[in-house]
Amino acid sequence: MKNKYIILILVLALAVGVYVFTNQDSSTATSADDAPAGSIHNLPVPDAVSAVRTKVANDLGIREGIVIVMTAYEKTWTNGCLDLAEEGEMCTEALVRGYEVSVQAEGKEFTYHTNGDGSVLRERE
Repeated sequence: MKNKYIILILVLALAVGVYVFTNQDSSTATSADDAPAGSIHNLPVPDAVSAVRTKVANDLGIREGIVIVMTAYEKTWTNGCLDLAEEGEMCTEALVRGYEVSVQAEGKEFTYHTNGDGSVLRERE
């Protein structure tokens, strides 16, 4: 009798696992939506990294899925201008956590500094 309960519990656990696995949200941003299955570029990315992909795609007038994230490093910037102040620009003097993100699209590479959530993006030229 005890074995029947164990088998029943294992079958239920398997059924729940299959349900969870097959009903995952497929709208999670990845570093390259059009990458082959199993590619490292299918890994989820932080919102700030996704914001860079969206900006580059919009600026170039292309689909976001073909903008490939090459690198994304966590950084702490020394000011509110994300260490990319323009001449004469006043920046807050505060540490800002964010990312340095490099993406590739249409044969060109673009590098951006972001804040933590991607609401502030500055291109490094």
